[in-house]
Amino acid sequence: MVKTLFSIDADSGELKVIGDIDYEKHKQFKIKVEAKDHGGLTDSSEIIIDVIDVNDNTPKITIMSFSSAVAEDATPGTVIAMINIQDPDSGDNSKITCSIDMNSPFKIMASLTNYYNLVTDSELDREQTAKYNITITAVDGGNPPLSSKEILNLKISDVNDHAPQFEQESYNAFIAENNPPSTTILTVKAVDMDWGQNAKVSYFLIGGDLNGAPLASYISINSESGVIYAEKSFDYEQLKSFKMQVKAQDGGSPPLSNNVTVNIIIQDQNDNAPQVLYPVQTGASVVAEIVPRAADVGYLVTKVVAVDVDSGQNACERIFDVFRCLFRDKLHPNVLPLYS
Repeated sequence: MVKTLFSIDADSGELKVIGDIDYEKHKQFKIKVEAKDHGGLTDSSEIIIDVIDVNDNTPKITIMSFSSAVAEDATPGTVIAMINIQDPDSGDNSKITCSIDMNSPFKIMASLTNYYNLVTDSELDREQTAKYNITITAVDGGNPPLSSKEILNLKISDVNDHAPQFEQESYNAFIAENNPPSTTILTVKAVDMDWGQNAKVSYFLIGGDLNGAPLASYISINSESGVIYAEKSFDYEQLKSFKMQVKAQDGGSPPLSNNVTVNIIIQDQNDNAPQVLYPVQTGASVVAEIVPRAADVGYLVTKVVAVDVDSGQNACERIFDVFRCLFRDKLHPNVLPLYS
C-alpha cells in the first residue's frame, strides 16, 4: 500500500507522494528505506510520516429518534428528536456547533458528547401554526468551516382547546302567526377553530317551558345545520314573543360548548274581526237610538264602542256608520259628525 502512495528517487533519495493520502484512514506511515552502494554494501532507515488533518469532511447528522407529530398542549422541554452528529476530522475540525432556525418554539440541547435533543421551548398553538419545517444545521470548527443540514417535518396535533363561537352575540327572528308547522324560522351558526372531530359542531335547544308546555313542542332545531323550525302554528293573540337558548357543542372529549339567546317575535296577522261592544245588539234586532226632532247639526246621537284583538293597522280604532239620509252637514252633506 505504501508503494501506491509514495515513491523514492533511486539516485537522489527524494521521497514523493504519488497517491491520495486520507488522514481519516491513516494518520501515520512508517516507511523502511534501504541504501546500497555499487560495492554491495547496504544500510537502512525508517521514515515516520505523520499525516496532518485537513478539514475535508462535513459533519454527518443522524436522527436517532423523531416524533413526527406533537400535541399542541405539549409542555416546554418535551423531546421531539434525538440527534447524533459525527465529524471524522480531528481537533477543531471535528468540533461541532448544532443549531436550528431562529424564531421557532424549539431549541437544541446537548445531552452527551456528539448527542443533542430537539425540545419544545415555548407553548404551541395548532390554530396559529399547524406544521413546522425545522432545519437542523451542524457546523464544524475548521477554517473554512464545513456544514450540513437536515430538515424535520413536524406536525402539531390538535387538542380540543376552543369552544364553538356563534357568529352573533344574539339572534332575532320574526315569524307571522298562523304559520304552517315545520316553517323555517332562522339558522344559527357557530364555528370551532379546532380540527377534525374537535371542530364538528352540533346544535341543541336548552330545555324549558313555554306557555306551560315543553319548548320542544313549539320549536325544533337541526343538530347538524342549526336550522330552527316552528313545530306548530303560532297565535299572536296568545303569544307575542319569547326567548330561548341554543347550545353549540363540539365533538371533543370532553366536549366544549357555548350558548346563545334567540329572540322569537310573532307578527300579527289580520285574523280577527272587530267586535262592537256598544250599542248592545241582541240577536237579529236593530239597535235604535232616539233623536229629538229639533236636534241641531253636531248633535251627539250615540257612542259606538268596538274592540279588535289584532294590533296596529289590523285593529279597529273607530267605527263610523254614515246615515246619509237623515243627518247631513250643509257644507259637507255626506259626513256624519259622530264623536268617540
